[in-house]
Amino acid sequence: MKLRIYILALLAFAMASFLLFNFAAIWVYGKFFIFESNHLVLTLETTSMVAILGFSFYCIAEQVRRIR
Repeated sequence: MKLRIYILALLAFAMASFLLFNFAAIWVYGKFFIFESNHLVLTLETTSMVAILGFSFYCIAEQVRRIR
């Protein structure tokens, strides 16, 4: 149980950092373009974000189920 809390905290920090970087780039440059020339890296990044979202939804659903 504690391991999952640490993983969630780490993922929340990583996602917040990523969003902060994106918003800062928008403020500084007025727009933000994501360009990844390596398709393998882009695929891994995309699947990682989907996995993070899936894990987050699972944890939220479990907490809602515990509350009820």
